[in-house]
Amino acid sequence: MKVAVVYGGPSPEADVSRKSAAGVISALKEKGYEVFPLELNDSFIKKLEEIKPDKVFLVLHGCPGEDGTVQGLLEVMGFDYTGCNTQTSAICMDKDITKRVLKTYGIPVPAGETYFSEEEVELLELPCVVKPARTGSSVGINVARTEEEFWKAVKEAFRYDSKILVEEYIEGRELTVGVLNGRALPPVEIITEGGFYDYEAKYVSSKTQYVVPAPLPERISKKLQRISEKVYKILECHGAVRVDFRLDERGAPYLLEVNTIPGMTERSLLPKAAQSAGIEFPELIERILKG
Repeated sequence: MKVAVVYGGPSPEADVSRKSAAGVISALKEKGYEVFPLELNDSFIKKLEEIKPDKVFLVLHGCPGEDGTVQGLLEVMGFDYTGCNTQTSAICMDKDITKRVLKTYGIPVPAGETYFSEEEVELLELPCVVKPARTGSSVGINVARTEEEFWKAVKEAFRYDSKILVEEYIEGRELTVGVLNGRALPPVEIITEGGFYDYEAKYVSSKTQYVVPAPLPERISKKLQRISEKVYKILECHGAVRVDFRLDERGAPYLLEVNTIPGMTERSLLPKAAQSAGIEFPELIERILKG
């Protein structure tokens, strides 16, 4: 079976994508597949037509790639690929639209406002979270605790996107639940030095801790898994996704976003959750490939 692993591209998250791809390529080779690494660049289509893979394994983070654009291209070209389809990818990439859809199904999400230009932004109650609507890997996301930090965060968010979200900051714990082919994995707790899982905490800091399974009462753990599986179904996800939450001080969960192509680096959360469920990395990659 020929598998083309697609990664990189012009996304701000391309470096993370390349690190994820290295692990995926290694795992697929270990499982005996014929692997063709493919950078998302000008020669991508030509190389894909030459290789004629049986399946394309997408390891793209951010735009383009996680937003449904590459999925649409592959569908037009007639190639089968891993993960969510064009429509689901596009919805999940946009945190604003994801929240709107999930709210109609009664899924708890943080309160907030959406803005399309700096001129219309209003200072909301502090502290709050300011983030671009369509980036991943915590790119351009900040917690603002003062008015000065707020306007600086707004400016930074608009550098990455023409639409931003300003949301209430939920004091509490950072948790994530991986869902593999429709079944939720054990929740992971993320403990950061500053209390917020930003880009620095994700990819740079050595002080960020990951606890899996998360030390939670069983009813809360089961509730997070139940919500995650419901969200997977509502959004018509496919393969492996990761659902991020904040758990407030009363134990109430708030869904932050859904990642349709979770990271696969040595620091990534989905592989940690899978390992906790007895699924080693090469097997996880094969399950995603066959899902």
